[in-house]
This record gives sequence, C-alpha cells and structure tokens, in this order.
Amino acid sequence: MFQFSSKTEVNRQFRLSDLFNQMKASKEVKKDASCIEKVILKNVLSPTTLNCEPSKEIKEIYVFEISVSSRDVPELFIKQLDNSIKLHTLFNVRNGEFELSTISYKLGNAKGKYFSTNWESEEDYPVPLVNNVPELYKYILSKFLKYPPLEAETPGEYIKRYNQIIKLDFQIGKTQSAIEHESQSKRKFEYNARLKEYKKERATLLKNNF
Repeated sequence: MFQFSSKTEVNRQFRLSDLFNQMKASKEVKKDASCIEKVILKNVLSPTTLNCEPSKEIKEIYVFEISVSSRDVPELFIKQLDNSIKLHTLFNVRNGEFELSTISYKLGNAKGKYFSTNWESEEDYPVPLVNNVPELYKYILSKFLKYPPLEAETPGEYIKRYNQIIKLDFQIGKTQSAIEHESQSKRKFEYNARLKEYKKERATLLKNNF
C-alpha cells in the first residue's frame, strides 16, 4: 500500500514456530494462522532509516508483510503478534496480486481499534518526506480513516478527535431518524435542540478540514 524508501527495508523472514513461542499463541491463534505462508519484517521506519528527527512519542514503526494462501485475514494472529510488540506496527496481508492493510494505534498497554483497507490490487503509493516518525505515522493513519488530520495535532490527538467525530456522526444519524418518526411536537423540539448541539460540536472538531 505504501512505497517506503529502500533505506527502510529489512526483509527479515520469521519462522511461524518462533513467532508462536514469542506470542505464547493459543490453539485458536495457531489455527487462525493456518493460511499464512510467510511473515516478513519488511521495513523499519525510524529516525535513522528516514533521515529525520527523533521523537519520544513514536520512536519506530514496524511494517510486516504477511503472505497468505487464500484471501482470508488471520486477524487473531495479527492482533496477538501486534500485542507482543511494543512498537507501533503496520500489517500488509498479501494474496497473489491483492493486498489488504491493517493498523491499530497503541496507547500504552491499551488495545486500540483496528482500521483496515479492502482487498485491492497490489499497488504502492509513495510517502512524503517527514520531519519525524509521528508525522509519518499520522500520514499512514490518514489513509485508513474517513476524516483527515489537522496539521498541528499528534497521532494520538488525531485518533481521539476522529473517534469523537465518528461517535457524533452516529448520534446525529440516530437523532435525525428519531425526528422523522416522532409525532409529538414537544419531543421533536427536544430532538432538534439536541441535533443542533451535536452538529455544532462536530463542526468544531472538524475545524478547517472542509
């Protein structure tokens, strides 16, 4: 999905058995991994390999390539492998000429939501020059999310704001549906007032994106 500089390439292949030991994989995870043909640490995105400034927020990003025999995503395997790695990770799952990417923003030991692309024909997109690793991570995240980041916000602030907007989108849709089906004028007035507040808050969070 992304075309990283050749300076970031590692291309280290792992044995599944070694990864299972590292992950302390359960029977369910091993069964889930039955479609996996190979696992490669494809890139390491760091201040050294990117020739950029170091940052305490995100020091490095690992990019894994997982080749599978069928167009199935070994989600349990990916999540447990991701949990066993302290650094931020991007997983590219490949089947023939098709690729699916998945990523989850890590906040300490907390497990974040996974964002994934659809299966697409294998095509890499160049990434921009960045000043630090978090800036690149924010760019990568933006390709998975519906709303773009603000220039000044950190990846963590971006995810937090994005989740708030998605929650408001749901509340706006639910309230609009309630208004359409409500027959009492008093309740409609209350719903409309609530809808106005939701839209105002959403507009504030979107700021100058649109």
